[in-house]
Amino acid sequence: MKQTKKKGTSSARATRKTPRKIGHRCEKVAVLFAANNGYAPYLGVALASLVEYAGKHEYELIVLYRDLNERNRELLEHIIDQFGRKSAGRFQLRFMEMPIDMTDYNFAPGYKSLSVESWYRLFAPSLFPEYDKILWLDADTLMRTDVADLYATDMGDNWIVACRWDYGIIGLLERERRQKKPKLGPYFTKVLGVKRPKENYVNSGVMLLNLRAMREHGVQEKLLQAAQNPAMHFHDQCAINMVCQGHIHYVDSEWNGLVCFNPDNLPLKYRKKALADKKNSKIIHWAGGAKPWQKPDHEGAVEWWDIARRTPYYEQVLYTNICSILRGEMSKKIAEQANKLAELGRALTELGTTLTGQKNQ
Repeated sequence: MKQTKKKGTSSARATRKTPRKIGHRCEKVAVLFAANNGYAPYLGVALASLVEYAGKHEYELIVLYRDLNERNRELLEHIIDQFGRKSAGRFQLRFMEMPIDMTDYNFAPGYKSLSVESWYRLFAPSLFPEYDKILWLDADTLMRTDVADLYATDMGDNWIVACRWDYGIIGLLERERRQKKPKLGPYFTKVLGVKRPKENYVNSGVMLLNLRAMREHGVQEKLLQAAQNPAMHFHDQCAINMVCQGHIHYVDSEWNGLVCFNPDNLPLKYRKKALADKKNSKIIHWAGGAKPWQKPDHEGAVEWWDIARRTPYYEQVLYTNICSILRGEMSKKIAEQANKLAELGRALTELGTTLTGQKNQ
């Protein structure tokens, strides 16, 4: 497979079909992802689903990376070619090596499970001066519809388009209310300045970024400053909520169908809508710790595996996760045996102390 390479980039083109207009003028649907070698197979599934549901538009799919080897870039290109043959769209896949040294920034710790790639979206305004807007998608997403519809949203002068009602956050806030231990609530309202966080705090995994407006208002610099505040609980997501409040255009929560929450933990006000979103979501997003490749019985996993099975990563995903399960079981058994040995050691020590005391008597 041929690659056209520039400094830090490579591209692959799939179908040759005429694009139609997005909104009022003909333009590419620009979509941004970030990934590393470990996450490449899951990005592959996200890309395949996007291509499969694409309409008659031209799409530029950009992957920001720091550690993505040539094999994975070729496999991702193969997925675009493979799924693009039956798609209505026209695609260009471009790889861009992250040109910014992330060690220059002291970002808030956030979750230990998050990779450095989660911070890349903050640099989009300066990295892509050729675009007025770009759609950011986390790699643990699955498209059920054409993302061009979301891309066509009239943003006005707002800085981002995102979905209100992060059900995972609502569940945490509701639990705090029941236990009468307010911690997150005051953090959202006083530290982040998010009024009514149950309604207005957004998940950053699916966002349309108004790069033009963000450049005009110096939003990137504000985001980077906020992201280095050690008070941030949920990594760059909190920085985005803090800086962009009052400049967010909210779209229906079906565009970010979170499956990381239990509807039973939600107030009745949100439960009905949450259940509807789970059923009718246009983009499924596994924002929590449980991923479909780890738990085939997880919500939405059947759809994820249906696409994964048709990608060249299928066997690798199976092998990687089987090994992970076996390592987890082995670690558990080793820990159990270590605890038993420790208990035996304590018992022998106590016995030795008792016998020594009796002998001295």
